[in-house]
Amino acid sequence: MRWLTTILLGWLCILFFDRPPVYSQISAADSLLQAVSVEVDQNEKAHIYLQLAQLSMAADLPRALEYVNQSVELADDEVLLGDIYDQKGRLHFVSGELDEALINFRDAKTSKERAGDTDQAARINNRVGVVLLRQKKHQEALEVFLESASFFEDSGDEVNLAMSHNNMAGVFADMGDYSNAVRYNELALPVFQENNIQQYEIITLTNLAGQYLRLNNFEESLDYNRQAEIIGDELQDQYALGIVYNNFGQIYFEQGEFETSLDYYKKSLAAKEAIGNYSNMVPIYNNLGQTLTELDRPQEAIQYLEKGLPLSNGDERWHVTSNLAKAYSVAGQPDSAVHYFDVTLSHRDSIFTTDRQRVIDELRTQYESERQELEIAQLESSQQQNRMLLTGLSGLFVATLIIGFLALKNTRKKRIIAQQNEKLEKQHVEKLLKEQELIGINAMLEGQEKEREKIAEELHDTIGSSLATLKLYIESLDDGRKKEDYHQLHQKTSHLLEETYDEVRKIAHSKSAGVLIRKGLVPAVESMASRISEARKIDIQVIGTGLEDRLENSVEISIFRSIQELLSNAVKYSRASEMVVQMTQHDEMLNIMVEDNGVGFDPGKVQWGLGYTTIQNRVDDFGGDLTIDSSPGNGTTVILNIPVD
Repeated sequence: MRWLTTILLGWLCILFFDRPPVYSQISAADSLLQAVSVEVDQNEKAHIYLQLAQLSMAADLPRALEYVNQSVELADDEVLLGDIYDQKGRLHFVSGELDEALINFRDAKTSKERAGDTDQAARINNRVGVVLLRQKKHQEALEVFLESASFFEDSGDEVNLAMSHNNMAGVFADMGDYSNAVRYNELALPVFQENNIQQYEIITLTNLAGQYLRLNNFEESLDYNRQAEIIGDELQDQYALGIVYNNFGQIYFEQGEFETSLDYYKKSLAAKEAIGNYSNMVPIYNNLGQTLTELDRPQEAIQYLEKGLPLSNGDERWHVTSNLAKAYSVAGQPDSAVHYFDVTLSHRDSIFTTDRQRVIDELRTQYESERQELEIAQLESSQQQNRMLLTGLSGLFVATLIIGFLALKNTRKKRIIAQQNEKLEKQHVEKLLKEQELIGINAMLEGQEKEREKIAEELHDTIGSSLATLKLYIESLDDGRKKEDYHQLHQKTSHLLEETYDEVRKIAHSKSAGVLIRKGLVPAVESMASRISEARKIDIQVIGTGLEDRLENSVEISIFRSIQELLSNAVKYSRASEMVVQMTQHDEMLNIMVEDNGVGFDPGKVQWGLGYTTIQNRVDDFGGDLTIDSSPGNGTTVILNIPVD
């Protein structure tokens, strides 16, 4: 269940971007339009257009934006400009234009600071943080919220300080750091309770319920959710109750009480439909579909999931398609199940590529900005030097002659020093290369020695023990035993001999990766997958894309060992019937994805063993990264990203 972050961000929007009431808007707008036609001061006209924008926001966003733009053109008062830019930021935020919203909120903050209204500037600063959080710029958002929190703490404004703490909790929750999210929400909650601000209290309670759920603390999650339900009933707040019921559904789903979970999810859907709020419906449709699949009611599940699919995007979309694949599989429609499984893989690859491109674009923008700043600094420095040259031309002319004479005199010395430095640098490089060569040789020898020790241990612990027993059996055959005893002893000897032979074959196969890898990484993995499939009755599919050129031998062996360990773990623990190993090389990055349809697990509750540690160390040595995505009942996906330049 992965919809907690979406709920938290939804609450942030309510907290900071609440819209004006709809009642009497038409008559109020008519009165304001009549006021604009009267001969009044420009700032008064700007204020009227601002009010028109606020009234139009709920019903007609484009017209509201036209009004606020007219207001910007007329106003020249900093306080008023701050209000106008703030409203313009709200309009762009509601329209989903986050970059424009960020620009206008920052302009609003600047205008308020110029006018000396630091308190309002700090409040607007919180809105800047909310936009950054929506853009997944977590570090920037956290710095902004910390800045506002520091201001409110110094000014003694405990309510706005608590709201800043709630915002910080939202950042940590979106980053998956639920412990810190709980810490900041629990700082804010007593303030809202003491000041009887129930609207913010219920927000904080539902956030805490969701965060404790992600920490698998069902008792605390239920307690906070029940408190929120009491306030929601008291306020008749259907929006809040929709979130409360959704939280209850998630809690009972995680505990395996699917019927109870389904009842709460349906109540959540009814609450949203009762207030006509059809935004952000994808999570509830997905939760209903997932729960109905668990209850072996796949056709009903498919109906809800098909409703959510056209509304989904980004991470939401592959969650929906993944659940659709599972529902069609349970419904006995394998073609549709395979189709949505392929769509899920395609979406995940697309998200990975998009995220990587976004990081590259950010780095390129940063580089261009720094380069422009450097060019400007160089230009200013050059202009300043020219002014100094014009001011002291005669004195500098004489100084130039002297400097030129000294430069000519010292040129030879500088050339000699440069040649010596170059020679020393060359010697230093040669020394480093030799040292690296020695390190490589030592590492190879050490690896060989460790491998020999490992083989020796295996021979001693398994083959040695078996051979010793065989020796005793053979010696006993000459003791003149009865025919029945002789026959029984002969059978034991033959059986033990076969086991010993099988053990020798296992050791030989386990050491044969180097031989297999000579044919290439993909053939080696295919061969290993074929052996596992035959022995374990598991369908393992191996897909290789863009791996026409061979990698360095040590890299291929290390990757092969990592995949071998992942497949071994899946065979031991996942109870999967199907697995996919996909290897794709994009330019200088190798992406490896190992996915199964097994029982899954909670990565936060697993005590990682030596195999996982070894894989992590290998990936770290290559400068890559390792991601594990799993949850109970949803299979496991492991992604390795390894640079191969």
